[in-house]
Amino acid sequence: MKPQFEAILKTLPPQTPRSRLHPYSELIREMRKRKRSYREITEVLRDQFGLKAGISTVRDFLRAQTKSKTKHRERNNHNLHTTRNRKALTATNKEREALAGTARTQKAFESTERHFQESMQSRLSKLSNRPRFEYNSEEPLRILRKQGEHDD
Repeated sequence: MKPQFEAILKTLPPQTPRSRLHPYSELIREMRKRKRSYREITEVLRDQFGLKAGISTVRDFLRAQTKSKTKHRERNNHNLHTTRNRKALTATNKEREALAGTARTQKAFESTERHFQESMQSRLSKLSNRPRFEYNSEEPLRILRKQGEHDD
């Protein structure tokens, strides 16, 4: 960073918290960990500290705190996948099926694949029986069209 920018940043005063709940964030998080409802938290803040805050205010504050911590953790933690997720991402099809337990899915897949192969065989045999073009060295090459097709 340029020295001029660093000098400006050093002269700025520290940013004050944007929420009046910020001084109580540790208490709020601890109460949520102990399965206290947002209503109970607002009552404690009102009774103990004289702070009037709505339930939605406390909930939104906690969500914002959680989001900022999650973003910070994601930046610092490059290994976000668990071992099982990593295995699922890098596994072969057979290993994925074993992880998911997809015996029925495998049978359905084989049935669908067999049906697809049979239908392709019948289509190919129909196409192979029909001549695609006729070659005559005296005339130019012409593509044979299906009945009812015509050039516009």
